[in-house]
Amino acid sequence: MALSAQEARRRLRSALTAVAPEVTLDVPSVRWVDAPYPGVEFGIRLGRANALLFMPVADIDGEGWPDRLAERLRQARSYLGHFPLAKAGW
Repeated sequence: MALSAQEARRRLRSALTAVAPEVTLDVPSVRWVDAPYPGVEFGIRLGRANALLFMPVADIDGEGWPDRLAERLRQARSYLGHFPLAKAGW
């Protein structure tokens, strides 16, 4: 069963607040994707740097998802931090 966009937003916001509070979630971009792989597509912002990412369903739902989600968002924060625009607007 697909995770609702509302629940995905809640989980992403909660995890971002805990592991990368300076990263903001682009709420309207959060959506469920069925194909080619099930998961959630979402946008994040750090400074003026933006990224559209995909999170496989196993990393945001199912057994052990909180730890996997937190780790993936830490990695996303690190990735965004390398963009010059990430430091602009802080």
